[in-house]
Amino acid sequence: MKQAFICLLFPVLVLLPVLVQAESENIRDNTGQYTVYYQAVNSTFITPDIAEQYGIVRSDRRAFLNISVVKNEVDGTTPAVPATISGGKRNLLGQTGNIEFREIREAAAIYYIGEFDFSNTERVRFSVDVQPENSETSHEIRWEARMYNN
Repeated sequence: MKQAFICLLFPVLVLLPVLVQAESENIRDNTGQYTVYYQAVNSTFITPDIAEQYGIVRSDRRAFLNISVVKNEVDGTTPAVPATISGGKRNLLGQTGNIEFREIREAAAIYYIGEFDFSNTERVRFSVDVQPENSETSHEIRWEARMYNN
């Protein structure tokens, strides 16, 4: 399962100078079972060339969420599926902000990038709604991460 996720995010992960740990959550609805992979990445972890290619702003105070959705098929395959992704962030002071996501497709990979600002050592709480294509159900994924200036 993790191998499938690494393949989906290969274009981004291969270019990171340090390994960024991705988290995942399984969701189920009337159309099947899915796994949502998500991670928050400091934008300075990617090279200027890659940032330019994907339209990501590099800064010590900028990061991005990288989210992908795969369908867990009965034959064991996990193809990437399009999804509607929306959400935002909140810090411990209660300050909130929406995160706009854009879809990136490369070969069989589909992932969603959403950029946001942060302060050094800030603990950021994320809430993201994920609705796989053809599904009538939206699933909320919540997690938090401590962000550091690089």
